[in-house]
Amino acid sequence: MSETWVYLSDIAENAIVRYCGIFLLALIIGYVLSRMARKLLHSVVVRKRIPAHITGIAENILSVAIWLIVILQAFHASGINIVGLLGAAGVAGVAIGFASQTALSNLISGIFIVSERSIKIGNYIRVASQEGTVQAINLFSITLRQVDNSLVRIPCETLIKTPIINVTVNARRRIDLDLGVDYASDLQTVRSVIQDVILKQELLANDPAPVVQFLNFGDSSVNLHIGAWCATPDYHEARFLLAQDLLVAFRQHDINIPFPTRSLLMAEKQNTAS
Repeated sequence: MSETWVYLSDIAENAIVRYCGIFLLALIIGYVLSRMARKLLHSVVVRKRIPAHITGIAENILSVAIWLIVILQAFHASGINIVGLLGAAGVAGVAIGFASQTALSNLISGIFIVSERSIKIGNYIRVASQEGTVQAINLFSITLRQVDNSLVRIPCETLIKTPIINVTVNARRRIDLDLGVDYASDLQTVRSVIQDVILKQELLANDPAPVVQFLNFGDSSVNLHIGAWCATPDYHEARFLLAQDLLVAFRQHDINIPFPTRSLLMAEKQNTAS
């Protein structure tokens, strides 16, 4: 009995050593092939100028495919029944599929987003109640870096169902300002002063032409809308300088920006002698 046990133990030990050796060799081969494939893909990306988010997804898919092939070959070399394993995996996959419909929906949505190329890494976007700079685009979600440096993950399904505002997709962006001037102001003079300020501002463009439009008659002011174009990276600085220069020019030309006023009438109490 003891000899049989020793014999079986030796067989089991040899089998374990053999399988471990095969899988260790498979891991080494998989690592080498994965590194080589990534380098080859990187060289193709440099030549074809493929967007960074597509490159990252392609690298992940390629690595998974290589590892899957290597592991399957390792099972085959070890004498393990791959068909049986795949059958069990298929049953498990069906069960997992029913339990992960949201993940599947995100995956399909991610494929559409990647194929459309409407969002790129570095774009500043607004979606739902979130906004920020796109840091990563994956098949299941995208990651935004908000202005306070926090990260927010948005599922791809949300991006498909919700309108997306891509603020920085174009090279130029329009600055929109609404302001009101005193009813005593001459609107032609006001418009000339605003146009002169825009013309002198170096960060603002004259093509497309800036606009000064009438909005409405307010309670205490004539309300105007100003639209001026600038390079997208200069947006915030150009907006600040435009507001600053308008205030200076309005003071120089005695153009008032009124603010709401209220008159309080208080009834006088007459003191009566007792």
